[in-house]
Amino acid sequence: MLPKVTLADVPPELPALQYAERRINGRPVTCYEQGTNGLVYQQLSSSLPAMDARELSLLPHLTGMATELGVGEADYLATQQRQSAAVGSINLFTSMRGAVDSEQRIKADLVLSSKALQRKANEQAALMRDTLEALRFDELPRIRDLVAQQRARREQSITGHGHSLAMQAACAGMSPLGRLHHELSGLAGIAALRRLDAALDTQSELETFAGHLRELHQRLRNADWEGLVVAEPECTDSVAEASCAAWQALPASSESVLELGALRAPVRECWVVNSQVSFCAKAYPTVPSGHADAPALTVLAGFLRNGFLHRAIREQGGAYGGGASHDASVAALRFYSYRDPRIAGTLDDFDASVLWLLETRHGDAALEEAILGVIGSLDKPGSPAGEAKQDYHNLRFGRDHAQRMVFRRAVLAVTLDDLRRVAETYLRPEVASIAVVTGTAALQQESAALEGHGLARREL
Repeated sequence: MLPKVTLADVPPELPALQYAERRINGRPVTCYEQGTNGLVYQQLSSSLPAMDARELSLLPHLTGMATELGVGEADYLATQQRQSAAVGSINLFTSMRGAVDSEQRIKADLVLSSKALQRKANEQAALMRDTLEALRFDELPRIRDLVAQQRARREQSITGHGHSLAMQAACAGMSPLGRLHHELSGLAGIAALRRLDAALDTQSELETFAGHLRELHQRLRNADWEGLVVAEPECTDSVAEASCAAWQALPASSESVLELGALRAPVRECWVVNSQVSFCAKAYPTVPSGHADAPALTVLAGFLRNGFLHRAIREQGGAYGGGASHDASVAALRFYSYRDPRIAGTLDDFDASVLWLLETRHGDAALEEAILGVIGSLDKPGSPAGEAKQDYHNLRFGRDHAQRMVFRRAVLAVTLDDLRRVAETYLRPEVASIAVVTGTAALQQESAALEGHGLARREL
Protein backbone atom coordinates (compact mmCIF):
# COMPACT_ATOMS: atom_id res chain seq x y z
CA MET A 1 0.00 0.00 0.00
CA LEU A 2 1.38 3.38 -0.98
CA PRO A 3 0.90 6.21 1.52
CA LYS A 4 -1.84 8.66 0.61
CA VAL A 5 -2.30 12.23 1.77
CA THR A 6 -5.87 13.05 2.75
CA LEU A 7 -7.64 16.15 4.05
CA ALA A 8 -7.14 14.79 7.56
CA ASP A 9 -3.38 15.28 7.11
CA VAL A 10 -3.73 19.00 6.30
CA PRO A 11 -3.19 21.27 9.32
CA PRO A 12 -6.01 23.80 9.73
CA GLU A 13 -3.58 26.66 10.44
CA LEU A 14 -0.10 27.70 9.35
CA PRO A 15 2.31 29.70 11.52
CA ALA A 16 2.67 33.39 10.78
CA LEU A 17 6.06 34.87 9.92
CA GLN A 18 7.47 37.25 12.51
CA TYR A 19 8.59 40.70 11.46
CA ALA A 20 9.38 44.08 13.01
CA GLU A 21 8.14 47.43 11.72
CA ARG A 22 10.55 50.27 12.46
CA ARG A 23 11.01 53.91 11.53
CA ILE A 24 14.65 54.84 10.96
CA ASN A 25 15.64 58.39 9.98
CA GLY A 26 11.95 59.02 9.30
CA ARG A 27 11.61 56.11 6.83
CA PRO A 28 9.36 53.09 7.54
CA VAL A 29 11.30 49.81 7.35
CA THR A 30 10.00 46.28 7.80
CA CYS A 31 12.59 43.72 8.95
CA TYR A 32 12.41 39.92 8.70
CA GLU A 33 15.02 37.83 10.48
CA GLN A 34 15.47 34.77 8.27
CA GLY A 35 18.14 32.21 7.55
CA THR A 36 19.53 33.57 4.27
CA ASN A 37 22.98 31.91 4.16
CA GLY A 38 24.74 35.25 4.46
CA LEU A 39 22.69 37.09 1.84
CA VAL A 40 20.88 40.38 2.37
CA TYR A 41 17.65 41.12 0.48
CA GLN A 42 16.52 44.73 0.33
CA GLN A 43 13.59 46.43 -1.35
CA LEU A 44 12.19 49.93 -1.67
CA SER A 45 8.44 50.07 -2.37
CA SER A 46 6.03 52.90 -3.02
CA SER A 47 2.45 53.24 -4.22
CA LEU A 48 2.14 54.30 -7.85
CA PRO A 49 0.78 57.84 -8.18
CA ALA A 50 -2.11 58.84 -10.39
CA MET A 51 -1.08 58.62 -14.06
CA ASP A 52 -2.55 59.39 -17.43
CA ALA A 53 -2.67 56.88 -20.30
CA ARG A 54 0.67 57.99 -21.77
CA GLU A 55 2.51 57.60 -18.48
CA LEU A 56 1.00 54.17 -17.93
CA SER A 57 2.14 53.06 -21.39
CA LEU A 58 5.69 54.21 -20.53
CA LEU A 59 5.76 52.33 -17.23
CA PRO A 60 6.92 48.90 -18.54
CA HIS A 61 9.66 50.58 -20.58
CA LEU A 62 10.95 52.44 -17.54
CA THR A 63 10.94 49.37 -15.31
CA GLY A 64 12.62 47.27 -17.99
CA MET A 65 15.38 49.82 -18.63
CA ALA A 66 16.02 51.10 -15.10
CA THR A 67 18.87 48.71 -14.35
CA GLU A 68 20.22 48.69 -17.93
CA LEU A 69 21.13 52.38 -18.22
CA GLY A 70 23.96 54.45 -16.80
CA VAL A 71 23.83 56.03 -13.35
CA GLY A 72 25.29 59.44 -12.51
CA GLU A 73 28.61 60.04 -14.28
CA ALA A 74 28.95 56.36 -15.24
CA ASP A 75 27.71 55.05 -18.58
CA TYR A 76 25.72 51.84 -18.80
CA LEU A 77 28.81 49.64 -19.16
CA ALA A 78 30.47 51.08 -16.06
CA THR A 79 27.18 50.83 -14.19
CA GLN A 80 26.86 47.15 -15.07
CA GLN A 81 30.35 46.58 -13.70
CA ARG A 82 29.32 48.34 -10.49
CA GLN A 83 26.22 46.17 -10.27
CA SER A 84 28.26 42.99 -10.75
CA ALA A 85 30.69 44.04 -8.01
CA ALA A 86 28.01 45.04 -5.49
CA VAL A 87 24.90 42.84 -5.91
CA GLY A 88 23.75 39.48 -7.16
CA SER A 89 20.72 41.04 -8.81
CA ILE A 90 18.82 44.31 -8.97
CA ASN A 91 15.57 45.06 -10.78
CA LEU A 92 12.68 47.48 -10.85
CA PHE A 93 9.15 46.15 -11.31
CA THR A 94 5.50 46.93 -10.69
CA SER A 95 3.18 44.82 -8.55
CA MET A 96 -0.59 45.27 -8.94
CA ARG A 97 -3.58 43.49 -7.42
CA GLY A 98 -7.28 44.02 -7.12
CA ALA A 99 -8.69 44.84 -3.69
CA VAL A 100 -9.75 41.99 -1.41
CA ASP A 101 -13.36 43.17 -1.42
CA SER A 102 -13.66 44.61 -4.95
CA GLU A 103 -11.90 43.83 -8.23
CA GLN A 104 -12.83 47.31 -9.43
CA ARG A 105 -10.35 48.94 -7.03
CA ILE A 106 -6.65 48.30 -7.45
CA LYS A 107 -3.48 48.73 -5.42
CA ALA A 108 -0.32 49.25 -7.46
CA ASP A 109 3.26 49.39 -6.18
CA LEU A 110 6.62 50.24 -7.73
CA VAL A 111 9.38 48.07 -6.24
CA LEU A 112 13.18 48.27 -6.50
CA SER A 113 14.59 44.94 -5.34
CA SER A 114 18.11 43.59 -4.91
CA LYS A 115 20.16 40.95 -3.13
CA ALA A 116 23.81 40.98 -2.06
CA LEU A 117 26.32 39.39 0.25
CA GLN A 118 26.13 40.68 3.80
CA ARG A 119 29.52 42.41 3.50
CA LYS A 120 28.22 44.27 0.41
CA ALA A 121 25.01 45.55 2.06
CA ASN A 122 26.20 49.19 2.20
CA GLU A 123 27.18 49.18 -1.48
CA GLN A 124 23.85 47.52 -2.25
CA ALA A 125 21.87 50.29 -0.52
CA ALA A 126 23.94 53.01 -2.23
CA LEU A 127 23.38 51.43 -5.64
CA MET A 128 19.62 51.31 -5.03
CA ARG A 129 19.63 54.99 -4.01
CA ASP A 130 21.62 56.05 -7.06
CA THR A 131 19.39 54.03 -9.40
CA LEU A 132 16.40 55.99 -8.13
CA GLU A 133 18.17 59.34 -7.97
CA ALA A 134 20.56 59.56 -10.91
CA LEU A 135 19.39 57.32 -13.75
CA ARG A 136 20.62 58.55 -17.13
CA PHE A 137 18.37 58.99 -20.16
CA ASP A 138 20.90 60.64 -22.48
CA GLU A 139 22.31 57.35 -23.83
CA LEU A 140 19.98 57.35 -26.82
CA PRO A 141 21.58 54.47 -28.79
CA ARG A 142 21.32 52.30 -25.66
CA ILE A 143 17.64 53.17 -25.22
CA ARG A 144 17.01 52.37 -28.88
CA ASP A 145 18.71 48.98 -28.52
CA LEU A 146 16.75 48.14 -25.36
CA VAL A 147 13.42 48.79 -27.06
CA ALA A 148 14.44 46.57 -30.00
CA GLN A 149 15.56 43.83 -27.62
CA GLN A 150 12.33 44.04 -25.68
CA ARG A 151 10.29 43.77 -28.87
CA ALA A 152 12.23 40.68 -29.96
CA ARG A 153 11.75 39.00 -26.57
CA ARG A 154 8.04 39.76 -26.44
CA GLU A 155 7.41 38.53 -29.98
CA GLN A 156 9.35 35.32 -29.35
CA SER A 157 7.30 34.72 -26.20
CA ILE A 158 3.99 34.49 -28.05
CA THR A 159 4.18 30.80 -28.95
CA GLY A 160 5.61 29.90 -25.55
CA HIS A 161 3.09 31.87 -23.50
CA GLY A 162 0.17 32.14 -25.90
CA HIS A 163 -2.27 30.66 -23.38
CA SER A 164 -1.39 33.36 -20.84
CA LEU A 165 -1.77 36.07 -23.49
CA ALA A 166 -5.14 34.62 -24.53
CA MET A 167 -6.35 34.62 -20.92
CA GLN A 168 -5.20 38.21 -20.47
CA ALA A 169 -7.13 39.20 -23.60
CA ALA A 170 -10.26 37.35 -22.42
CA CYS A 171 -10.04 39.09 -19.02
CA ALA A 172 -9.43 42.57 -20.47
CA GLY A 173 -13.07 43.49 -19.83
CA MET A 174 -13.35 41.97 -16.36
CA SER A 175 -11.80 44.78 -14.34
CA PRO A 176 -9.51 47.82 -14.70
CA LEU A 177 -6.56 45.66 -13.67
CA GLY A 178 -7.46 43.07 -16.31
CA ARG A 179 -7.48 45.80 -18.96
CA LEU A 180 -4.18 47.20 -17.72
CA HIS A 181 -2.47 43.79 -17.86
CA HIS A 182 -3.66 43.33 -21.44
CA GLU A 183 -2.51 46.80 -22.50
CA LEU A 184 0.90 46.72 -20.79
CA SER A 185 2.05 43.09 -20.89
CA GLY A 186 -0.49 41.35 -23.11
CA LEU A 187 -1.18 41.22 -26.83
CA ALA A 188 -2.25 44.87 -26.98
CA GLY A 189 1.05 45.75 -25.30
CA ILE A 190 3.04 43.78 -27.88
CA ALA A 191 1.20 45.57 -30.70
CA ALA A 192 1.98 48.95 -29.10
CA LEU A 193 5.63 47.92 -28.67
CA ARG A 194 5.86 47.13 -32.39
CA ARG A 195 4.55 50.58 -33.25
CA LEU A 196 6.99 52.23 -30.85
CA ASP A 197 9.97 50.29 -32.19
CA ALA A 198 9.16 51.40 -35.73
CA ALA A 199 8.69 55.04 -34.68
CA LEU A 200 12.05 55.25 -32.86
CA ASP A 201 13.95 54.93 -36.15
CA THR A 202 13.75 58.74 -36.37
CA GLN A 203 16.04 60.77 -34.09
CA SER A 204 13.35 63.23 -33.07
CA GLU A 205 10.99 60.46 -31.92
CA LEU A 206 13.84 58.82 -29.98
CA GLU A 207 14.67 62.08 -28.20
CA THR A 208 11.02 62.67 -27.38
CA PHE A 209 10.65 59.13 -26.01
CA ALA A 210 13.75 59.50 -23.82
CA GLY A 211 12.43 62.82 -22.53
CA HIS A 212 9.12 61.25 -21.55
CA LEU A 213 10.95 58.48 -19.71
CA ARG A 214 13.02 61.07 -17.83
CA GLU A 215 9.91 62.98 -16.79
CA LEU A 216 8.19 59.83 -15.53
CA HIS A 217 11.31 58.77 -13.63
CA GLN A 218 11.44 62.17 -11.95
CA ARG A 219 7.84 61.77 -10.80
CA LEU A 220 8.34 58.27 -9.46
CA ARG A 221 11.65 58.92 -7.67
CA ASN A 222 9.89 61.46 -5.46
CA ALA A 223 7.54 58.83 -4.05
CA ASP A 224 7.10 57.96 -0.40
CA TRP A 225 9.46 54.97 -0.33
CA GLU A 226 9.27 52.25 2.34
CA GLY A 227 12.06 49.77 3.00
CA LEU A 228 12.23 46.02 3.43
CA VAL A 229 15.24 44.17 4.84
CA VAL A 230 15.53 40.38 4.99
CA ALA A 231 18.75 39.11 6.55
CA GLU A 232 20.29 36.87 9.18
CA PRO A 233 19.06 37.64 12.73
CA GLU A 234 22.41 38.98 13.95
CA CYS A 235 22.71 41.64 11.24
CA THR A 236 19.15 42.68 10.33
CA ASP A 237 19.08 45.78 12.55
CA SER A 238 22.53 47.03 11.54
CA VAL A 239 21.75 46.56 7.85
CA ALA A 240 18.44 48.43 8.22
CA GLU A 241 20.09 51.37 9.98
CA ALA A 242 22.93 51.62 7.46
CA SER A 243 20.57 51.36 4.51
CA CYS A 244 18.23 54.04 5.86
CA ALA A 245 21.22 56.32 6.26
CA ALA A 246 21.99 55.81 2.55
CA TRP A 247 18.34 56.20 1.56
CA GLN A 248 17.89 59.37 3.63
CA ALA A 249 18.86 61.47 0.61
CA LEU A 250 15.89 60.18 -1.37
CA PRO A 251 13.19 62.84 -1.67
CA ALA A 252 9.74 61.99 -0.35
CA SER A 253 6.34 63.29 -1.31
CA SER A 254 2.81 62.00 -1.07
CA GLU A 255 0.68 62.12 -4.21
CA SER A 256 -2.77 60.77 -4.92
CA VAL A 257 -2.50 57.07 -5.71
CA LEU A 258 -3.31 55.41 -9.02
CA GLU A 259 -7.02 54.88 -9.62
CA LEU A 260 -8.68 53.42 -12.69
CA GLY A 261 -12.31 53.60 -13.77
CA ALA A 262 -14.57 50.63 -13.11
CA LEU A 263 -14.90 48.17 -15.99
CA ARG A 264 -16.93 45.01 -16.62
CA ALA A 265 -17.81 44.17 -20.21
CA PRO A 266 -17.57 40.99 -22.36
CA VAL A 267 -14.71 40.55 -24.84
CA ARG A 268 -14.87 38.50 -28.07
CA GLU A 269 -11.58 38.67 -29.98
CA CYS A 270 -9.40 36.58 -32.27
CA TRP A 271 -5.76 37.69 -32.44
CA VAL A 272 -3.97 36.62 -35.63
CA VAL A 273 -0.24 35.95 -35.11
CA ASN A 274 2.55 34.02 -36.82
CA SER A 275 1.76 30.61 -35.35
CA GLN A 276 0.93 27.11 -36.59
CA VAL A 277 -1.05 26.30 -33.43
CA SER A 278 -3.80 28.03 -31.47
CA PHE A 279 -4.36 29.16 -27.90
CA CYS A 280 -7.96 29.44 -26.69
CA ALA A 281 -9.34 31.14 -23.60
CA LYS A 282 -12.81 31.65 -22.16
CA ALA A 283 -13.41 33.71 -19.03
CA TYR A 284 -16.37 34.30 -16.74
CA PRO A 285 -16.71 37.25 -14.33
CA THR A 286 -16.67 36.08 -10.71
CA VAL A 287 -15.71 37.60 -7.34
CA PRO A 288 -12.58 38.91 -5.54
CA SER A 289 -10.68 36.90 -2.93
CA GLY A 290 -12.59 38.32 0.04
CA HIS A 291 -15.95 37.06 -1.21
CA ALA A 292 -17.43 33.92 0.35
CA ASP A 293 -17.61 32.17 -3.05
CA ALA A 294 -13.94 32.69 -3.96
CA PRO A 295 -12.68 29.49 -2.26
CA ALA A 296 -15.28 27.32 -4.03
CA LEU A 297 -14.46 28.93 -7.40
CA THR A 298 -10.76 28.21 -6.85
CA VAL A 299 -11.49 24.55 -6.11
CA LEU A 300 -13.93 24.41 -9.05
CA ALA A 301 -11.17 25.31 -11.50
CA GLY A 302 -9.04 22.40 -10.31
CA PHE A 303 -12.02 20.03 -10.28
CA LEU A 304 -12.86 20.80 -13.92
CA ARG A 305 -9.22 20.56 -14.98
CA ASN A 306 -8.61 17.19 -13.31
CA GLY A 307 -11.93 15.58 -14.13
CA PHE A 308 -12.73 16.77 -17.65
CA LEU A 309 -10.55 19.39 -19.33
CA HIS A 310 -7.24 17.52 -19.31
CA ARG A 311 -8.81 14.46 -20.93
CA ALA A 312 -10.95 16.33 -23.47
CA ILE A 313 -8.45 18.99 -24.55
CA ARG A 314 -5.11 17.21 -24.30
CA GLU A 315 -5.72 13.49 -24.52
CA GLN A 316 -8.58 13.60 -27.01
CA GLY A 317 -8.20 17.04 -28.62
CA GLY A 318 -4.45 16.86 -29.19
CA ALA A 319 -3.45 20.11 -27.48
CA TYR A 320 -0.24 20.26 -25.46
CA GLY A 321 -2.25 21.30 -22.42
CA GLY A 322 -5.48 22.75 -21.12
CA GLY A 323 -7.25 23.57 -17.91
CA ALA A 324 -8.86 26.26 -15.81
CA SER A 325 -7.86 28.65 -13.04
CA HIS A 326 -9.53 31.28 -10.88
CA ASP A 327 -7.86 34.70 -10.78
CA ALA A 328 -9.38 36.51 -7.81
CA SER A 329 -7.29 39.64 -8.48
CA VAL A 330 -9.36 40.38 -11.60
CA ALA A 331 -12.36 38.28 -10.45
CA ALA A 332 -12.44 35.82 -13.35
CA LEU A 333 -12.56 32.06 -13.83
CA ARG A 334 -10.54 31.28 -16.95
CA PHE A 335 -10.47 28.24 -19.23
CA TYR A 336 -7.46 27.82 -21.52
CA SER A 337 -5.74 25.55 -24.02
CA TYR A 338 -2.04 25.50 -24.95
CA ARG A 339 -0.62 24.80 -28.44
CA ASP A 340 -3.96 23.58 -29.65
CA PRO A 341 -4.74 22.13 -33.12
CA ARG A 342 -8.42 23.04 -32.63
CA ILE A 343 -10.37 26.19 -31.85
CA ALA A 344 -14.13 25.66 -32.09
CA GLY A 345 -13.90 22.15 -30.65
CA THR A 346 -11.96 23.40 -27.65
CA LEU A 347 -14.45 26.19 -26.99
CA ASP A 348 -17.19 23.55 -27.06
CA ASP A 349 -15.21 21.45 -24.57
CA PHE A 350 -15.06 24.41 -22.19
CA ASP A 351 -18.87 24.49 -22.19
CA ALA A 352 -19.13 20.70 -22.00
CA SER A 353 -17.05 20.67 -18.79
CA VAL A 354 -19.69 22.77 -17.02
CA LEU A 355 -22.47 20.43 -18.16
CA TRP A 356 -20.38 17.47 -17.02
CA LEU A 357 -20.10 19.01 -13.57
CA LEU A 358 -23.82 19.71 -13.27
CA GLU A 359 -25.19 16.52 -14.82
CA THR A 360 -22.77 13.84 -13.55
CA ARG A 361 -22.72 12.25 -10.14
CA HIS A 362 -19.27 12.79 -8.66
CA GLY A 363 -17.41 11.06 -5.87
CA ASP A 364 -15.72 12.61 -2.87
CA ALA A 365 -12.27 11.44 -4.06
CA ALA A 366 -12.30 13.86 -7.02
CA LEU A 367 -13.30 16.72 -4.74
CA GLU A 368 -10.56 15.84 -2.26
CA GLU A 369 -7.99 15.78 -5.07
CA ALA A 370 -9.04 19.28 -6.21
CA ILE A 371 -8.94 20.66 -2.65
CA LEU A 372 -5.51 19.15 -2.01
CA GLY A 373 -4.28 20.73 -5.25
CA VAL A 374 -5.34 24.18 -4.04
CA ILE A 375 -3.89 23.62 -0.58
CA GLY A 376 -0.64 22.40 -2.12
CA SER A 377 -0.43 25.64 -4.08
CA LEU A 378 -1.23 27.78 -1.02
CA ASP A 379 1.19 25.91 1.25
CA LYS A 380 3.98 25.51 -1.30
CA PRO A 381 7.22 26.20 0.59
CA GLY A 382 9.67 28.76 -0.67
CA SER A 383 13.08 29.98 0.37
CA PRO A 384 13.23 31.81 3.73
CA ALA A 385 13.80 35.12 1.94
CA GLY A 386 11.15 34.39 -0.68
CA GLU A 387 8.53 33.65 1.96
CA ALA A 388 9.43 36.86 3.81
CA LYS A 389 9.11 38.99 0.67
CA GLN A 390 5.82 37.35 -0.23
CA ASP A 391 4.47 37.94 3.27
CA TYR A 392 5.52 41.60 3.16
CA HIS A 393 3.79 42.28 -0.14
CA ASN A 394 0.69 40.40 0.99
CA LEU A 395 0.54 42.83 3.90
CA ARG A 396 0.93 45.82 1.57
CA PHE A 397 -2.01 44.55 -0.48
CA GLY A 398 -4.29 44.01 2.53
CA ARG A 399 -3.88 40.25 2.70
CA ASP A 400 -2.64 39.64 6.21
CA HIS A 401 -2.09 36.21 7.75
CA ALA A 402 -5.54 36.10 9.36
CA GLN A 403 -7.28 36.84 6.05
CA ARG A 404 -5.27 34.17 4.25
CA MET A 405 -6.10 31.60 6.92
CA VAL A 406 -9.82 32.36 6.58
CA PHE A 407 -9.55 31.68 2.85
CA ARG A 408 -7.58 28.47 3.47
CA ARG A 409 -10.11 27.11 5.98
CA ALA A 410 -12.91 27.88 3.53
CA VAL A 411 -11.09 25.90 0.80
CA LEU A 412 -10.89 22.89 3.11
CA ALA A 413 -14.64 23.12 3.75
CA VAL A 414 -15.78 23.23 0.09
CA THR A 415 -18.41 20.62 -0.86
CA LEU A 416 -19.70 19.24 -4.17
CA ASP A 417 -22.90 21.22 -3.63
CA ASP A 418 -20.77 24.37 -3.38
CA LEU A 419 -19.15 23.58 -6.75
CA ARG A 420 -22.50 23.11 -8.45
CA ARG A 421 -23.91 26.27 -6.88
CA VAL A 422 -21.05 28.55 -7.96
CA ALA A 423 -20.99 26.98 -11.44
CA GLU A 424 -24.68 27.70 -11.93
CA THR A 425 -24.26 31.21 -10.51
CA TYR A 426 -21.18 32.40 -12.41
CA LEU A 427 -20.52 30.16 -15.43
CA ARG A 428 -23.37 31.46 -17.56
CA PRO A 429 -22.78 31.52 -21.34
CA GLU A 430 -24.27 34.98 -21.86
CA VAL A 431 -21.59 36.67 -19.68
CA ALA A 432 -18.56 34.77 -21.02
CA SER A 433 -15.62 36.41 -22.77
CA ILE A 434 -13.59 34.62 -25.44
CA ALA A 435 -10.11 35.27 -26.80
CA VAL A 436 -8.24 33.15 -29.35
CA VAL A 437 -4.62 33.48 -30.46
CA THR A 438 -4.05 31.68 -33.75
CA GLY A 439 -2.46 31.75 -37.19
CA THR A 440 -4.04 32.66 -40.50
CA ALA A 441 -4.27 29.06 -41.75
CA ALA A 442 -6.10 27.78 -38.65
CA LEU A 443 -8.44 30.76 -38.68
CA GLN A 444 -9.40 30.17 -42.30
CA GLN A 445 -9.90 26.47 -41.67
CA GLU A 446 -12.33 27.08 -38.80
CA SER A 447 -13.89 30.38 -39.91
CA ALA A 448 -17.33 28.85 -40.48
CA ALA A 449 -17.41 27.18 -37.06
CA LEU A 450 -16.27 30.39 -35.35
CA GLU A 451 -18.86 32.72 -36.90
CA GLY A 452 -21.37 31.95 -34.18
CA HIS A 453 -18.97 33.12 -31.48
CA GLY A 454 -18.82 36.66 -32.89
CA LEU A 455 -15.05 37.09 -32.54
CA ALA A 456 -13.63 40.39 -33.75
CA ARG A 457 -10.38 39.95 -35.68
CA ARG A 458 -7.30 41.66 -34.29
CA GLU A 459 -4.01 41.78 -36.17
CA LEU A 460 -0.87 41.80 -34.08
